[in-house]
Amino acid sequence: MAATPAPSGTTSAAPFVGCASLTSNANGRAQVKNICSHTINATVSVDWAWDPDCQSIGAGRSATIRWDSTKGRAEYAYEC
Repeated sequence: MAATPAPSGTTSAAPFVGCASLTSNANGRAQVKNICSHTINATVSVDWAWDPDCQSIGAGRSATIRWDSTKGRAEYAYEC
């Protein structure tokens, strides 16, 4: 399944892959919500060579994923 990158300048867009939905996005920090009814492991895509570690997120819950802010913002959230 392909993901759609967030439109430029938009912080509340919800590009996602599977059950992982990007609900907020800033340099070095993003919030990912599990939109499914089971626990998932998820992270965000920051750039083509490196992404933050996966985190377990319970059904309907959210997790904040952090990385070095000099790497910019997340492109989308995905299950891993």
